[in-house]
Amino acid sequence: MSNNETGKVLFKDIVRTCAFRNVKESLLRLYPDQKKAINGYKHVFQTLRLMRPRYNKEGMVIDIRRAGRGKNAYFSVSGVCAKKGEQQSYALEFIPWSEWLGCEVDKNVLKKMPKEEIIAHCLWEMTFIGFTQNKIRRKLNSLKKRAKDVKDGKVKTIPFEKVMARLKKKHRGTQ
Repeated sequence: MSNNETGKVLFKDIVRTCAFRNVKESLLRLYPDQKKAINGYKHVFQTLRLMRPRYNKEGMVIDIRRAGRGKNAYFSVSGVCAKKGEQQSYALEFIPWSEWLGCEVDKNVLKKMPKEEIIAHCLWEMTFIGFTQNKIRRKLNSLKKRAKDVKDGKVKTIPFEKVMARLKKKHRGTQ
């Protein structure tokens, strides 16, 4: 399952070794509210199995960690890169799926978690915006346009200090 010359396990290696029925069990156990979307997950999984991975030139590594406690616990899926000796964590939901496939999976994650769970967490993260790459791309382009509009002064913004002053004033009035 690993890339022989480096010992790295890529996400594509894991996807190609698992059957969707097992991934589905993990998905529904970890994310029971996603039962209605299971066909979307199946479609994405099947698409991933047929897709060619894109070389990951940044050295992004998929990391999955449990965050929070008790009823507030959740799993955080992120990409980690080591730049200038420091590790930087990145959100991955807008990354093209072919790049996901080319990412290494963190060795600690591989030790702690079954392959089907790794895929379930990654599927949940990679479909957070939508179940097609076109929908995800459209949302990303929309966000980029909004950011550009703000930067270019086309959108009226309120300084943080004003917002906080309004909130304090409003809060005092409700007591």
